[in-house]
Order: sequence, then C-alpha cells, then structure tokens
Amino acid sequence: MDSSEWLGKLGQAVERLRSFARARPRRRPPPQAPGARRRIGLALGGGFARGLAHIGALKVLEENQIPVHCVAGTSIGSIIGGAYASGVSVAEMAAVARRIRWKDFGSWTVSWRGLASNQRLEALVRRTFRALRFEDLKIPLAVVATDLVHAQPVVFTEGELGVAIRASCAYPGLFLPVAVNGSLLVDGVLVSAVPAEAARDLGADIVVSVSLDNLRNHLEPRNIAEIWARALSIATRAAEPVWRQESDLVVEPEVKQFDWDDFGRADELIAAGEQAMHAKLPALRRLLEPATLPRAAAL
Repeated sequence: MDSSEWLGKLGQAVERLRSFARARPRRRPPPQAPGARRRIGLALGGGFARGLAHIGALKVLEENQIPVHCVAGTSIGSIIGGAYASGVSVAEMAAVARRIRWKDFGSWTVSWRGLASNQRLEALVRRTFRALRFEDLKIPLAVVATDLVHAQPVVFTEGELGVAIRASCAYPGLFLPVAVNGSLLVDGVLVSAVPAEAARDLGADIVVSVSLDNLRNHLEPRNIAEIWARALSIATRAAEPVWRQESDLVVEPEVKQFDWDDFGRADELIAAGEQAMHAKLPALRRLLEPATLPRAAAL
C-alpha cells in the first residue's frame, strides 16, 4: 500500500465516522440496584506530549479517593492508561514523564510509509509497566487503533500491551504503520480521538472523558508537519459527536499553548490536568451519588 492508497483509507474511515455519528443513539447502562456503587470508566484521548495532562487528572482522582474501575486509551492516552491499569503509581508516572523525550518513542528511518519507527515504545512499556499483557492488568483496559486496510477502529483488550500501544500511537505520516494480523494499524485518534465508547464497553456506568483538543485556531501552520497535524485534527472532529454522547463528564485541560513534542514541560502539563479535573469534581461527585430507594421501599 503506497502513501496515496493509505491516505485514501484515512478518508474512508473519517467518512464512516461521520455517518456513524449521525445515526448512532447513545447507549445507556442498565439501571442500578438502589445503593449500588457506580463504576467509573476513564476515556483518555490522544495529544502526544499534551497527554501528560492525563497524569494530573489521575492524581486528582486518587487524592480524592475516587476509584477508577476501567480505562480506555487512544494514542498517548493508551500509554498513560496502560501504565495506570498495570499498577504504576501517579507519582511514578510523573517521575517518568519528567525524563521522557522523543528518543523514548521513536527513531528516524527512511520509508514511504513514515519518517520514523515507534518500535522503542515497546521497550518503554517493558521497563515502566507492571504487567505486559492485558490479562495481567489490575483493572480492565481497552486500547484503540485504526485499521488502514479496512478503514475501521480496532479495540485491543487482550494480548501483548506493547504491540497494541505501538499501534495506537502510530501517528500517520510520522510513524510507520504497525502490522498486526494482516492489517496495517495507525493512531487510534483517527477513529476515536477520545475512546468513550470503548470505556462504556468495558462496563463503565459513568464515563469520564479527558479530551486534549490541540487545534490552535487562527494560527497559520508553519511547516508541512503542522499542516498535516492540523488537517488530521480537523478531520477527527467529525467523530466528536460520537464520543461526547457516550460521555457522562468531559474534562478538557487547557493545553493548546503546548506543542506536540513539549515533553520538557511535563510539570506544566500535569498541572493543567490537575486544574481541569479539580474543576469537574463537584459534577463528578453528583454523578457518583448512589441510587436511592423508592420512598415506599424505604419505609
């Protein structure tokens, strides 16, 4: 598949999402028994370095003793979500985030399919995560990628974490697609910028979506990389109605001022995630209020 062919596949995937967004009704979880504890599912969106804001959002949940029952991640959200699901503490993630740089993700190469390989991501997973397979995680995890061959989402919930995360993070044009079971997979942001639906499928009663919209409106792209990134961001907005209607709460850290590779500003990004989640705590607590018994049953 040459570059023009897989660009065509991307267009097909986006068009399918537009149709899906118009036609798909929101799914509601079944009614809970009175007094039952509600299950929170986190949907962590893509955004490359901006995704370090997810660490701040998780930190606020932990500090307020709000448990997370399952996580779905796209792109950088799959890395942060996978680490958390494997048992890596928020403090450990923050420490790794302060040291991480481009070399931990990719290495430059020469190919018609991309400028770099993200093979190094598997090594990052091996040295950071507490588990290397979905089956060994402490809480359920879903990782979303895009199938270029069939122009549709692929949701990983079993098998090796390293391969799934590499596929979910294979930003098209920058990283080479990842071959899995006869398909070429790229970044999940194309089909699920925020994987709220995947979190719901894991059994979440309440889906908390963390979105890292990276469009800087009214700013002219400076180079071909920024043109490509902006074009993809505009295209993926077509799917926004899908994930928003699946979300019970949307958290949107203010990250537009950060560049895609601003890993050196980890503390600022984490703080942005903290601030955004703090602002949503009252709404989240209202969602967590247990179902009450009917008056007649309580008497």
